[in-house]
Amino acid sequence: MKNRFLCLALFTSFVLITSCDADPCDDGYSQIERNGASFCLPDYVVGIELGPEFGNTFYHKAFGMITFENDIWSNENGEVLTVSQLNTRD
Repeated sequence: MKNRFLCLALFTSFVLITSCDADPCDDGYSQIERNGASFCLPDYVVGIELGPEFGNTFYHKAFGMITFENDIWSNENGEVLTVSQLNTRD
């Protein structure tokens, strides 16, 4: 009986440890860490349709966190990015 309990406890521990996903974000989102906090941003996709469900901040593989405000794309440093820059460096 002790062996069964030990085997069950080891199996349960193994399943719990291996089922933890290192990336808490859903597909299409990237994990960003800022000021000790982690959050998920939607990935920038060529031709993305902007809508209220995504907000105005995205993650771009080449530029990092980018923002769309007043019809202008910019990076975290405030540098203006063109759509062609975003689409060719994806």
